[in-house]
Parts: sequence; C-alpha cells; structure tokens
Amino acid sequence: MSELLHLDRVVADGYHNAFTDLLFWRGHYYLSFRKAQHHGITPPGTVVILRSADLTDWEPAAVLNTGGDDRDPKLVDAGDKIGVVFGTWFPRWNADSLTNGDEDLISHVSTSRDGLCWSAPKQVHGINYWLWRVLADGANGFYCAPYHFPGRARRTDRSIHLLHSDDLLEWRHLGTMRELDDQGEAVLYRSTPDTLRCIIRRNGSDGCSYIGESSAPYTDWQWRSLEVCIHAPVMLETETGWICSGRSRPGDLPPGTVEPDSGSHTSVWRIPDEGAAEHLLTVPSAGDCSYCGFAKAPNGDVLMSYYSQHDRMPLDGGMPTPADVYIARIKM
Repeated sequence: MSELLHLDRVVADGYHNAFTDLLFWRGHYYLSFRKAQHHGITPPGTVVILRSADLTDWEPAAVLNTGGDDRDPKLVDAGDKIGVVFGTWFPRWNADSLTNGDEDLISHVSTSRDGLCWSAPKQVHGINYWLWRVLADGANGFYCAPYHFPGRARRTDRSIHLLHSDDLLEWRHLGTMRELDDQGEAVLYRSTPDTLRCIIRRNGSDGCSYIGESSAPYTDWQWRSLEVCIHAPVMLETETGWICSGRSRPGDLPPGTVEPDSGSHTSVWRIPDEGAAEHLLTVPSAGDCSYCGFAKAPNGDVLMSYYSQHDRMPLDGGMPTPADVYIARIKM
C-alpha cells in the first residue's frame, strides 16, 4: 500500500505557481515551476528554479525570461551539467518587431555547470515542436517525444515525434510515433536496454492516456490504452515497478477516493507491463493542479512535486489567481 507521509507547501506567495519538476543533482534538489498571474499565456509567465540541500531551506537558483510566456520547465540530469527545457509562447517577437503567425511556440534549453549560473535560453528544434520532457539515457544521449502542431489555431492537430540529441541542443528527427487524436504531453522511459516506452496524454475520443512500446531503432510503435486519464505524465522506477503521476479525473479513481463532481486531482498510478494503470494514491489537490516531478529521498521514499489550489478554495476570482507548489513524501 502507498502512503502519503508528509506534505510541504514550498511556494505560496499568491501568484499562479505551476507546472513543476523535481530533480536531485550533485548534492541538491532542484525544483522548477512557472510563476505568472494565472494559467493563461497573457500576461506571460517566467521560469523559476529553486534548490535545496535538505528539502527544508530553498534558495533561488535561476529566473529565466525570454520575453514570451515561458512555461512547463522540465529538469534534465546531463551528467556534468544540469539542464532545463521549457516551451515559450510569443517567443521572440511582438507587433513592433518580427512579424509571424499569432501565438507560435518555441522550445528553449538552458544549462548550468554549478546549478546557479545558467546559460541564456537557446531555441531548439522547430517552431511548434514542444519538447515537453526529455529522457536522459546515459551513454545513449537524450531522447524526447515532442508533440507538434501546425499553429495555435490548429493546436489539436497534433503528432508525436521521436527526437535524439547528444548535447540537448542539436536534435535529430528519428520518426513519427503517433498522429492526430488530440494528443499532448508525452514521457519516455526505458523498460529494457533496447526498448523505449512512452505514455501520452490524450484529450480526444475517450480521453484515456495511451502507452506505447518500441524496440531499437524505435520506428515501429505498438500502443494500448491505460484506461484512465493521466495529464502531464511523469515516470519513476521504484523497487516495486514503474509509477506514473499526473492530473486525474474523479471517474478514473476508485469509488470514495474523491467526490464525484470535484474536478481535477493529482494521483499516482502503477504502470504494469500489460493492462490498465493501477491507482495507488491521490494527494491533497483541487482546482488547477498536477504537473508533477519525481525524485527519491535518501531513505528510498518517493518525493513528488506538484501544484494545486486546494488550500486556496474557494477562489475569489481576482488576479493573480493563486496556485501553490507542494512536495509530497510518499512511502511505496
């Protein structure tokens, strides 16, 4: 049985703090998130990275701002460097500079060798390819399953691609994994030395997330439904197998877990080799929530970052629309 041991509210300053990630790198835990007025893209948000040696005292590590709406910062262990990958709406232009289609998106990468001094964000790959989460694969380099769409007006016409990089900056296209069906955020993980798996968010048809698998050279993908909705999935391997966390719907949770009409929550599932995802735990959460990160505590407990509005309910409708960042300690 999984158990929530402790919950810390790390960021609670009244702003909309959201879309988190968590990583342990060279003696510190790094926590990333977007700070903004609200969930939407106008006015734009900023990427914030904090770090802590003990999960109690947090210090600023970086504030990254490209001038557009910077969001969904995902941390990457790049060995001798730590990286962050994020997407940006209105990335480099406005009405007085370079003309372009409305609300295009560009993915950016920034890196650091000490966790405190970060490079200027660099544009990577093409317009409207969202490199949402990167798999650091040791000597094999880096893999990513971005979703691509023709433009903001057609952002539901999405295809999932497979990219590879040796340095986080230059990416090579390996193939198309899935097309259409209003799919979104995808996370890759390696289940065996020559097999990649991928869990993707889907908003179309039944809205259930899918899991895919492919052996090297990763050009032929086989998919099945997980039979639940997992928005913004993130994976972690534990002693009892792979777990996944993300945004959940009340109807996908065991009876009695939450109220039937209570909206979105943040949950953890076990991902079996076959069949549906198995619910393990739903943490305190409500409203605009989820977008988690995983790390491990020194004793093996699971650490999970996420954001939620449950401590702010009911919202007063004012601006900024508050959302807070939490770190949960979970016993598996």
